[in-house]
Amino acid sequence: MTANEILADIEIYEKFDPVKGTVEGKTYVVVPTTTETGKNSDVVINRHITLAHNTTLIFAGGKISGTGTLTGDNTRLIAPITQIFGEDITVDGIWVMDRAYPQWFGARNDISNNEFWHLRVACEAAKSTEENPLTPAAEKDNIEEARNAALKNLKAWKVDSSDAINKAMKLKHAGEVFLPKGEYAICKTLKVPYGIVLRGELADYRFNISDGQLPAGDYPLGGDTTPDDLSSYYKLGTVIRPLNTNYPLTVDSDGTPITSFDNNFAVVINPNIHPNENHNKAWEQEFPPAFTTIRDIQFNNFWTETPSMRGIYAIGGMKIENVSWSQFVQAVATPDDMYCDGKTIINCGFSAPTGCIFKDFVFETLVEEPKKIIKRFAQDQKEYYAFDLNGLGDNLYFHRNHMNMNEIAGGLKLSKSNGAQISCNIINDNITFYDCKGISFSANHCENGIQVKISNSQIVFSSNYFHKGSKPTFLIRDNNARGSVNVQSSTIALQNNSLVFLDHEDESSSLYIGNINPYDIQTDGYLSLSIQNTYRYRTPRNAGGSMHGCGLAILKEIWTIGKPEPELIPFTEFNDLSYLLSGSSLIKPNFHIVHNHVVNNTQFFRGAAMANNNIVWFLEKGAYYYRMQTIWDKKRLIGSSTLTLGNFNLGEIGSNPNMGKPQGLLLNIGTNSYDGPSDGNGNQVVIRLMRARTSGNTAYHSIEIPVCGTRFLYDNGLSVCGFKWKQETSIAPLTVNTMIQSIHFVGDNVVCKGTACPTVGEWTVGDIVYNTGTASNNAMWIYTANGWQAR
Repeated sequence: MTANEILADIEIYEKFDPVKGTVEGKTYVVVPTTTETGKNSDVVINRHITLAHNTTLIFAGGKISGTGTLTGDNTRLIAPITQIFGEDITVDGIWVMDRAYPQWFGARNDISNNEFWHLRVACEAAKSTEENPLTPAAEKDNIEEARNAALKNLKAWKVDSSDAINKAMKLKHAGEVFLPKGEYAICKTLKVPYGIVLRGELADYRFNISDGQLPAGDYPLGGDTTPDDLSSYYKLGTVIRPLNTNYPLTVDSDGTPITSFDNNFAVVINPNIHPNENHNKAWEQEFPPAFTTIRDIQFNNFWTETPSMRGIYAIGGMKIENVSWSQFVQAVATPDDMYCDGKTIINCGFSAPTGCIFKDFVFETLVEEPKKIIKRFAQDQKEYYAFDLNGLGDNLYFHRNHMNMNEIAGGLKLSKSNGAQISCNIINDNITFYDCKGISFSANHCENGIQVKISNSQIVFSSNYFHKGSKPTFLIRDNNARGSVNVQSSTIALQNNSLVFLDHEDESSSLYIGNINPYDIQTDGYLSLSIQNTYRYRTPRNAGGSMHGCGLAILKEIWTIGKPEPELIPFTEFNDLSYLLSGSSLIKPNFHIVHNHVVNNTQFFRGAAMANNNIVWFLEKGAYYYRMQTIWDKKRLIGSSTLTLGNFNLGEIGSNPNMGKPQGLLLNIGTNSYDGPSDGNGNQVVIRLMRARTSGNTAYHSIEIPVCGTRFLYDNGLSVCGFKWKQETSIAPLTVNTMIQSIHFVGDNVVCKGTACPTVGEWTVGDIVYNTGTASNNAMWIYTANGWQAR
């Protein structure tokens, strides 16, 4: 029999009377009791009553209240989504229902902004003003009095739904607790027991709250008649708003604001509600699998009311899906000292606090001087990551999440994880991995110049998109290995990743070229780093653009015992050959490069340049003179003769006035026929550009770009594809060995073909040049400790 069929025949069931008791297997109905005055009253229980086994309790407009305890014994519960239990009644035992509703315990989902703001407004109104000056002591007393009065009002208005939600979860024991759409206020932490699915409703995004418009004819009541209040039909899903009752604010010893929430968390998963001798003190279920779920809920924090508010503390396995946090300093955290498998977070969104300053423990949201704005509570010095997933465990899954960050410490942190897939996320703040193994980080989009910090971990990064910023994209170091020799602390693979420089950024942008770090990776050398087809790319802002691949640049950290900071030295052995090594290379501990590459033809290939509307010029406009040289091995000075590109008027508005911006230089490094280079190396080479002002050949600059297959280079005056120009005293080309025709890199040595013995450069003992010329009888030259020897 269905619930509707039962309710249709409600009159056939006996009324529930706690005085008479219940009979096993029988059905009872709870209806309002009519008093002598004709008013309806609740069924009152002021003692402990246990229902008979397998009874059914149907609520048909009635409510059970009092101060007693009602214990179910496999009791079936059927009720509408209204309050059926009073605030002071205790419901215990085993109950059976398809899902439980917090409304059964008095939860409200119609909270208004006025009620949310009541506490703060009351306290602010009690402060000293010019019109009503108060001594500090009098002001404190005044505020406390206003606060206590406001809290009484909040209780009278039944604003706080936290007790009702917690009671509904206890009633259900395991299974779904459903929060119908609307806005709920909570004034204390929600404690989600093991096995509970706390579920809300997703928003109906057809309704645009900004203009209140719906498609014609698509109305809840049918036809073309617009309801009086669309928002009553199309709410923004299930929203939970933490409301701090500890106002005005105080802080503990480390500066963290004290709120009415446990450690400032809105939710705790798998709390220790039923401990026994077999359980960890913090666990409800020993080594809990990922059965506990929170989904389809928006958590919105009044930042000025509840600073340093944190989202979910998960003790054990969990699944969090379709959940968002707005104005929180943290979304999800897990303990560092507990084993936990199956952490799963899918389709979630996080937005950190913005636009507030803190002044004498008073928030102000409108500030005329943006430089004074800070993004979190000034006294709270904790290092928050939006998702701080600590603790030993396997099978971590972090997929399709979106983090819109500001100035908290970072977006994602993992430690001690032994197997995780992190994929298809938008992560716009720093990422950290400590002591992790078996991590797959793939197809993620990372903006705002974030940095990925890695220590003692094994990770594969594949097919990710990173915006370059003020720090190297990857920082790989291990403090514990410092002082050892040839130690492999981290094993990292970079495969098919894009490190993107955004051109067209102006000086107001944090991604302006003047703020971009010239290096992509910084490391102390305690690693095995495999690089496959991972390049730096240039692209215009908000445009996909063509592929303009360039090589990576690495920075060494050289640590000295007793010094707190390392010496930073360019990894020239890699950087000078990154046009080859960014496509395929292996760096072993102590900065040893394992590579085997061939340059087939070092003959000079052509280039041409022109002013172009698609590049914004950031220098003084005028005529500039350019020369170009190709460098295959800067250490050994293997390269080409110099090509004069000519004079170009840059910084002018081009032929397309709609562009409205001064045009820079476009360089085509193909042949005259524009069919691309014909050197046989896949257009991999270091392009050395030299530039000066045409008038008097002043303002000399040079730049070296490790080209990795790209045809076009873009000069905005400050950089070429993100590589910055360097000041020079002249634009004289390098003196190079132009007689070398091909190069085979074998470990630390090279085997070359050439028409003559090299005359310049820093060669390594064991280097060989085979003679392809006709002017000498020797077959080759070999470099020894005594210089070149003919053989």
